[in-house]
Amino acid sequence: MAFAFNYPNTPYYLPTTKTFDISINITSGTQPANVIYKISNSSPTPTLPIGLSINQVNGSIVGTTTFSSITTGLKNYIIDASSATVINYSTNLAILVDFTPEFIYPLTPYILTINREYLSTNQITPNYTFTNNVGTIYTLLSTPLLTDISLNLNTTNGNISGTPDISSNLTSYTIRANNNNILYDTVIQISVAIPPTIFYPNPVYSLTQGQPISIIPNQLNTTTNPLYTINCSLPFGLRFNSKTGEISGTPTILTTTSEYTIKVSDSIGFAYATLILSVIKVFLAPPVFATEPYSPADFITNPAVQMRRKAEILQHKQNNSNLTKQQYFSLLTQGKGPYAKRVWATQSDRFTSPNTSGLAQDVNGNLLCNSPSTIIYKPSNASNVPGPVINLYLDPTVEPNGYKAPTKKRVDIGFKWPFSSGN
Repeated sequence: MAFAFNYPNTPYYLPTTKTFDISINITSGTQPANVIYKISNSSPTPTLPIGLSINQVNGSIVGTTTFSSITTGLKNYIIDASSATVINYSTNLAILVDFTPEFIYPLTPYILTINREYLSTNQITPNYTFTNNVGTIYTLLSTPLLTDISLNLNTTNGNISGTPDISSNLTSYTIRANNNNILYDTVIQISVAIPPTIFYPNPVYSLTQGQPISIIPNQLNTTTNPLYTINCSLPFGLRFNSKTGEISGTPTILTTTSEYTIKVSDSIGFAYATLILSVIKVFLAPPVFATEPYSPADFITNPAVQMRRKAEILQHKQNNSNLTKQQYFSLLTQGKGPYAKRVWATQSDRFTSPNTSGLAQDVNGNLLCNSPSTIIYKPSNASNVPGPVINLYLDPTVEPNGYKAPTKKRVDIGFKWPFSSGN
């Protein structure tokens, strides 16, 4: 039987920096004695890639490839097995040497936000050990598919992009890179999560001075360690819990209506909620006159009306007709004259220059919140009012008399109370 052999897996795609021993397969006959294997003089390629050689005794291709071994496409060889001057048999061999397309997704596991676009600026991009060789093809080997969560794999560079529209647990995906049939697999883990949300039971709270309160937010889809922040200082006596977002305590000083912004953030994202708070005082005097239909805003004893009365009264200069010039000058030097700070203070009395966060501060360095109105308030002791300190303010939108002029009607509440003229 005539002698014959081959290289059974030709063509061979060899990565760099690897050691190889490619053996022949005798397909028929017996190897002649003293046979010598070598590249034929008629071979299309006369020499093997750098680092490889042919074993003349058994025909094996052996050696270690390097980056200098890289070939531009497949190289074809004819290998002869000759005894003396007689060629017993010839076979074909093809070899390509190129680098392994090693790559990783460095930030895996990736926690994506549902319905957020991951496109050119923020898509998932792999890192390549060497480079992304032209012609390298990336494919997904595993199931489930990336398209199940509306993501797509770029087959030319391995980038992953899209807008995930379904939440999912952490899932492993195997991505394969094929560089001239030299393969490399890597695993990426992806989950799709819903960002936090936050809202409070009511958007507006009118708190009562001296009455304890607890305002707890309702939130969904937060991680185990959310962080809550508030944009400015709460009214005196209240505290903010940065772990739960709860506002609690007992307000001690009356305040005007102010707006507060609360932020919740976690590893997925963040959300905001807005609250409007004010601190009022409950007045014990019963209402006297009201218009129909009855409304708390129409009662003479409405807190806003009481505050307007205080502010109106405190605008008048104190009686100093019996003061000597020396006594009057002494009051001026003590800041107790007509130029003393009162509830009608100017904007510069309340604000200092903005801090580094861009938020206004009061004279004590506390953050100040934006008020829906332009009302400015000052503590009562600035207007020489004795007793517990409260914040006084002048709201020009509140009518001084506290009730509407037409169609007054007595409210029978069991108290003797003077009639207004004409009733």
